[in-house]
Amino acid sequence: FVDRVATIAAGIRVGAQEDAQLGPITMPSQVEIIRKHITDAVERGGKAVVGGPESVRPPFVHPVVLTDVPEDSAAMTEETFGPTITINRVRDLEEAVAKANATRYGLGSAVYTRSTSKAMEIARRLRSGMTSINSVQTYAMVGALPFGGLGDSGFGRIHGPDGLREFAAAKSIARQKYRMPLPLLSFARKPRHMKLVMWVVRLLHGRGR
Repeated sequence: FVDRVATIAAGIRVGAQEDAQLGPITMPSQVEIIRKHITDAVERGGKAVVGGPESVRPPFVHPVVLTDVPEDSAAMTEETFGPTITINRVRDLEEAVAKANATRYGLGSAVYTRSTSKAMEIARRLRSGMTSINSVQTYAMVGALPFGGLGDSGFGRIHGPDGLREFAAAKSIARQKYRMPLPLLSFARKPRHMKLVMWVVRLLHGRGR
């Protein structure tokens, strides 16, 4: 698997020419962050299968494939926003899901398997706003699907019904139709009122307490 990823990454054409597949980094300030993440990963024992710190050639960054990177390194815990990928081994599916969910981010995720039922099970367990199965970011191509993340990946959604609701403001209106038997929501309430309410609550929901 690593060899196949490395072959694809090494063949990506980088530059400003017309046939380039990867252009300059969109945000110039991000270049040094990418360099820091790569350098930190290598210095802490990670292996650069393709590229390395030398791949950062402003304003371009050539593809970098890293393996065996410490889980607490910057490349694994922060957003890189560059053409880098880290591949780490896991014991089993449970560890894979646990490590994927350990990040404070949660925008997109992907599951690859021949089993549709297993794919759906894993997708539901992943802590992310979106998950694609046997594809790359196809959720972004479906306008009816809400697009957005969890945790430090932000809040709110675009696209779909939830995206439309982002342009509206929810308004709750309550109209009192009958006079309340007890003035529970005002300073006119008495201790006996609260005792009565507590008795009713315990009677209905106390389950014998």
